[in-house]
Amino acid sequence: MEEKKNLDDLLDGLGIHEGESAPDPVLAEKGMEEAPASPENPIEVVEHFLVGLLLYLDPGYSIDTRQEDERIHVEIIGGDGGRIIGREGRTLKALEVIVNAVVSKHFGPKYRVNLDAAGYRKRQEERARKRALEAADVVAASGEALEMPPMHPAERRIIHMTLKDHPHVTTHSLGQGAERHVVVYPRTEPPQETTGDEEVNEQQE
Repeated sequence: MEEKKNLDDLLDGLGIHEGESAPDPVLAEKGMEEAPASPENPIEVVEHFLVGLLLYLDPGYSIDTRQEDERIHVEIIGGDGGRIIGREGRTLKALEVIVNAVVSKHFGPKYRVNLDAAGYRKRQEERARKRALEAADVVAASGEALEMPPMHPAERRIIHMTLKDHPHVTTHSLGQGAERHVVVYPRTEPPQETTGDEEVNEQQE
């Protein structure tokens, strides 16, 4: 039985860096042409690229796609979800960057692809929302600000979105780099540094 190919090794072999797509000749050599010469819609591009790549890795993978305005949601199902997700979701994120680069090549920056596998992103979002509501309850009851631990931008964005219209608390981001975190304040306290509304527009990582 042929050993299943490793996605991390494949991405390294393609010479793909964050924010870039692989060179056409390399993709063609691997049997993963980016898309038809004149694609009609972004879903066609996404499906053409991802199906070719995932079949190369493991025929057990399949995808489910749906489009909401300029957002394209893709769920990778079947196969070994852990191999696609990677440690702390890094492999999934790298693959999402590549798919967005491929779509951007054909349609510009208009569309955004959100990639998930085995419900990983959905579970992350649910946990972040739960943490946000728990923090809001503590702050509302104590009347004192609460600093949450450092988080990735995508998680901070969920915290801000969840509490944006909360009647008793507001959120702000403090710190730099890996130490950047959300602070939940009673609504009576003045704003500090970055407001929740500004963070809502932060690009997810």
